[in-house]
Amino acid sequence: MDKKTIMKMNDTWKNFRLTEAVKIFQNGAQHGFDLTDMKPGGFKKFLKALGIPMIAKGSSTGKSWSDGDIFYWRNKDIIIITGNNPITGTYRNKANRSPEKNYASYVGIETRNPEDMKNVLKLFKQNRSYSKGESRGRRDFI
Repeated sequence: MDKKTIMKMNDTWKNFRLTEAVKIFQNGAQHGFDLTDMKPGGFKKFLKALGIPMIAKGSSTGKSWSDGDIFYWRNKDIIIITGNNPITGTYRNKANRSPEKNYASYVGIETRNPEDMKNVLKLFKQNRSYSKGESRGRRDFI
């Protein structure tokens, strides 16, 4: 492939990724993290500090809790979306890897009230040990 074709493909996939991360809270705020490891017990501490139950739910839309494709933790004002369950170590695609506790993979955070995001991010960053990258104002990765 020539360079022009590759650049066009990159532009196409970039736009696809951004349009697929649909907002759950229409007027809320979003933030994303790429390939994230949490400190031991850090995800539980993070959820507890936010008053979010530690039982993961799953759905592709975040509005219902049925398909288990990705993992959700939420209360009425905050939703945390992960590609893998850092509490149990369960991967969404169980055939690819063995369970790995404290690994969240891709993380998306949404808040109903944009002013809450600063505190949520502070708590999250205090309890993670590594993220490959992050997207401010969007949840590009999941």
